[in-house]
Amino acid sequence: MNLQMLLGDRPLHSFVAEFYQRLPYSAAGRAQPLCELGTWQTLTSLLTRPSADVLVCRRNEQYPGPTPHTGEHAQTLIDDGYTLLIRHAEEHDTRLAALAAAFTRDFATPVNIHLYCTPAGQFGFGWHYDAEDVFIIQTSGRKEYELRKNTVNPWPIEESLPVNMHYEREIMPLMRCVLGAGDWLYIPSGYWHRAQSLDTAISLAVGVQPRTAVDVFDFLRPQIVESLFWRQRLPVAGAAASTDELLAAYQELFQQLGKELVKFLTDPKQVGAFLRNMAATQRVSTST
Repeated sequence: MNLQMLLGDRPLHSFVAEFYQRLPYSAAGRAQPLCELGTWQTLTSLLTRPSADVLVCRRNEQYPGPTPHTGEHAQTLIDDGYTLLIRHAEEHDTRLAALAAAFTRDFATPVNIHLYCTPAGQFGFGWHYDAEDVFIIQTSGRKEYELRKNTVNPWPIEESLPVNMHYEREIMPLMRCVLGAGDWLYIPSGYWHRAQSLDTAISLAVGVQPRTAVDVFDFLRPQIVESLFWRQRLPVAGAAASTDELLAAYQELFQQLGKELVKFLTDPKQVGAFLRNMAATQRVSTST
């Protein structure tokens, strides 16, 4: 099942143009065929995998005890109010891997799937935002999601997510959405959100890593290191240098580097090469 099937009559290009990376979107009942992918049986089966990435938390506090590897231990933790989270569940389940691959084909970017089980009246994490675009698929129980647009740190990226996100600084209005089994919700990257279970609930979170302008720099670097101009040695910046002369030299150098970078970016061949590189990355991600 891919995103178009979840959207029903709404064309995928319409969703991308109007909502993707812009606004939350939800649909009732469209994810019903995926409910069989997120069950208690699925969760307990994944717990037995030695390499499973399991996190146990309750109201932002991580469980200090041993990682559960049996259904009995998992049930005890649920009874105590803990959320069970299996990260990168697609690495251990072929059906979830197929779902991740379908999203990868749609967006040509890395995709992961997290599996959550949260007891009634509890939440695992408080207010936070993710660098990823997240598609929540509710597979059992009911969960209430609270959402707010992020004006504190718009367009975050994974490598610079702060430990303290400063939710208290947010001024945007609150939105609420209740999901039941078979419903789904799209949360744009960077949107504040918090989810509390109304019943013991299981959900899948499909995380789509958005491409950013930083990826363009990463793409250009292999070409830049082959350039004699960019391999030039920089002026000495230690005690042997005159401060005034050093500042002037680097100002002139930065202007030259900027002009050279413009040449890379305005070369008509670069756009096609960049898109081919993304497609190749997509194929590698899907095959592995």
